[in-house]
Amino acid sequence: MVDRLFRMKTKSIFVRLPLLFIFFDAVRCDYFPTLYPRESETREIKELNGLWNFRADMSVNRSQGFEEKWFMSRLEKTGPVIPMPVPSSYNDVTQDKSLRDFTGWVWYDKEFFLPLSWKGQRVVVRVDSARYYAKMWINSVFLVEHEMGHLPFEAEIQDIAKFGLVNYLTIAVNNTLTPNTLPPGEIVYQHGNYPPYFFIQTLNFGFFNYAGIDRQVRLYATPLVYVSDVHVVTDFTESGGSYTGTVYWMITTNSEEAKVQVEVVDADSNTVVMGEGIKVKLLFQM
Repeated sequence: MVDRLFRMKTKSIFVRLPLLFIFFDAVRCDYFPTLYPRESETREIKELNGLWNFRADMSVNRSQGFEEKWFMSRLEKTGPVIPMPVPSSYNDVTQDKSLRDFTGWVWYDKEFFLPLSWKGQRVVVRVDSARYYAKMWINSVFLVEHEMGHLPFEAEIQDIAKFGLVNYLTIAVNNTLTPNTLPPGEIVYQHGNYPPYFFIQTLNFGFFNYAGIDRQVRLYATPLVYVSDVHVVTDFTESGGSYTGTVYWMITTNSEEAKVQVEVVDADSNTVVMGEGIKVKLLFQM
């Protein structure tokens, strides 16, 4: 199946695309995605934003959720839950001071359906931000853990999820800050007349430590052979009032046998140049 990602326009390519893709390249690493989800002829997106079930682990050592394996069932079966909007920072949603100032693990879950039409495709769940450290399960099956709350993470679910049936996604988020996090902080345990495990989160910066699932959660589907990364470099020269454009692209796919075709169009969607290959440099007149 063909994976159609986008069509490049020359007016955008000279100004916007180089900056856009340099930004993607600068933050690239092995455990979070580089391409922002977008719909096309071969890609679909389903948002999971809205109200989720929510529960903060108020146990003294903040480990009750893992000890009792809250991820093994719907969160509402583990104890009292409240509705929590996603995306949001849970600190600002209620009037509960203990939740506003909470440090430790909070738990979210949500039911969703996967369309039958997505069966046979690659299906990915993507979290754009969950501060600061997160773990994710689908239908009680562990998917991924992620540290660095300001960056997105994702996992493929097509071999685990149920198509045409109810699924549930569970995400546990911990906002504890240490000297090694960004921003930094420190957990200081108090002794003497304090209860067991009593601690204070100290902060080394001048703003509030907002936390939770702060950005969108989405599902998206692609063909099984898909474009995973795009790098574009452009340039142009002027001579006698005419312009010669240069476009270089490097397309990354998940298959060495994939054939890549690229079409560059102008602002009126007229084809300027076409090429084939994952790593190509072309000249064209404007």
